[in-house]
Amino acid sequence: MSGRVVSFPTTGIDGRVQQQTGLLHVPAAAPPRRGYPVVVYGHMTTGGSPRSAPSGGEPSHPEWRRMSQGDALCAALVVRGIAVLRPDYEGIGGPGIHPYLIGSSLAASMTGMMRARELFDAGLGDAWVAAGHSEGAVAALHASVAAEPDAGTHLVGTAAFAPVTRMDLSIRAARRVPGRFPGSGVVSALIALMLRGAAVTDERMERLIAGEGLSTRAAAQWTDLDRLCLTELAAPTSWGGIAPSRIGGPAGEELFRLLDESFRANEVAGLTGFRAPVRIDAARFDEVAPAPLSTRLLGAYRRAGVALVSRWWPTHHSGTMHPRYAPSVAAGWIAERFRR
Repeated sequence: MSGRVVSFPTTGIDGRVQQQTGLLHVPAAAPPRRGYPVVVYGHMTTGGSPRSAPSGGEPSHPEWRRMSQGDALCAALVVRGIAVLRPDYEGIGGPGIHPYLIGSSLAASMTGMMRARELFDAGLGDAWVAAGHSEGAVAALHASVAAEPDAGTHLVGTAAFAPVTRMDLSIRAARRVPGRFPGSGVVSALIALMLRGAAVTDERMERLIAGEGLSTRAAAQWTDLDRLCLTELAAPTSWGGIAPSRIGGPAGEELFRLLDESFRANEVAGLTGFRAPVRIDAARFDEVAPAPLSTRLLGAYRRAGVALVSRWWPTHHSGTMHPRYAPSVAAGWIAERFRR
């Protein structure tokens, strides 16, 4: 799906203004009088390096499958007259380290791109929906409880696809398995991204990573995070060659205890203050956001009184975004939010 690469100013995790990049998709028809309605869509995990930016991807890129995972939904929105903004995130399409799964940073990329809408000279309006898949679902949910991008915008809904939840439980389970197992390469790569992202906001973790928090092999692969995308990180020559149980060093238990603290601080199940209806599409056979954990998330939102719509799909994590699954109905739900 073609789009225009744009840049925009937003606030980084350190509180300073920085330039980030993303993709802009606009409908073929002229904008309505009040401008196109807008969806800000957050992409699934592609890595944490500049090489991982979806705005720079193309079909021969090793990360193209994940970079293009949201194309079906975005195309369905554009044909409905809805413009789509797709930020690359801090540290991927902007300077510094990517604060992986840190809600405030992800939300700032989402809201910052919406706030910069007039800079794109594309006829974008003020009504918007926050949407995203996997890591992008975390971004959308956090953006939905953050302050509006500016005084003129109005959030009308949130669409979260296979949101990542209770990663403390998932990572703890993976670390208990001795040796490597099917899919462990991606798990180890994701753990590395999680450690690196959480350390951005925790000096204790930084010190442990520089000291005895990592095993010798993990420490040797640390700089791969600065230059490789997720598929490359998951290869046997990089983090994929390290079993999840072998990532920690002599001080590994303390390092992972602090990672658990970060998970709890950024957990989407604890979010409150949603200003608009929320839709969650989940997968029955999700290997990243397992169905029991997604069920707990849905229950937490319903008990909190969130105006929630949900649907289960008979597929896996990435399969949620196949055209015949979530996009087939979620695009219509999103479009309906703008007609109310």
